[in-house]
Amino acid sequence: MVYTVVAYAAGTVLGFLADRGGPRVRRDWPVYLRAQFVATSALLGLVAAWRLHDPFQAVPSIAITAVGVVVLGVALLTRGGESAGLASLDAWSAYPNGSFWVLPVAAGLVGTAASGVAAISNALYAVPNAALIYLMRRDAPLRQRSVTTWVDQSALVALGVGLLLHLSGPAPAASRWVLVVSAPLLAFVGAALFIGSVLHPHNAGTGQSPQGFRRWLVLSAVRVAGMVPIVALDHSRAVDVVAILSACGAPAFNPVQLAVLYRYRSAAVNVAARWGWALLPIGLAVAVAVA
Repeated sequence: MVYTVVAYAAGTVLGFLADRGGPRVRRDWPVYLRAQFVATSALLGLVAAWRLHDPFQAVPSIAITAVGVVVLGVALLTRGGESAGLASLDAWSAYPNGSFWVLPVAAGLVGTAASGVAAISNALYAVPNAALIYLMRRDAPLRQRSVTTWVDQSALVALGVGLLLHLSGPAPAASRWVLVVSAPLLAFVGAALFIGSVLHPHNAGTGQSPQGFRRWLVLSAVRVAGMVPIVALDHSRAVDVVAILSACGAPAFNPVQLAVLYRYRSAAVNVAARWGWALLPIGLAVAVAVA
């Protein structure tokens, strides 16, 4: 846990330094974001799918992922005059921060049992996220080159490869170290890119609004409500901690990055990046008590 906290601190400092890196760093920011997609989320998803020992092992993670599907459905049904792409980004702003918060902290509190549940959940999120990314790319204010589709959808590709590798044979024992090392690594990379994206001129120029706050609040309430039955019905300490941290934790780091990448202007995303931390102390305290 100590290593994870240090990694968050170091990543935050790097994010502030990146904001002062000048026009070249800001211009190349999409390159850094896409490199992170492959180097962290995709690799973690591949290993998590490969290490799946029993189909029933994925049931709690499927339930956690289903909450995200519900949030997306509500966002699309209540989008009004927004494009489906912008509504998808709004939905993502209310998602749990699985990769950069839930996994590192759950691993620090419970160990590899919790990191395994979180890693499988993150891998399964590649399915609804693929739909979100498709809609965001399709409606993006900044036209995206078709060749970048494979990078943006690398998490889904990695999930498929991991399942195929699982069918061919069990993952090597050494693969568990990917889950162990991933906690501080994800904390460092996530914090750096999150801070850099929040301070990026594109998001800074978008600002917040009462309407954006209400939209984020409604979608976040759906997320929290969806996690409650999982905690109530499951008796696994690892699953409970992952669900609690998913319900009340750090805001998702990806939306502010995706806003820069696709050039969406979402007040809900900016609200989430600032007010999304409000429930974190409650979730952390409950998770520590359960662990």
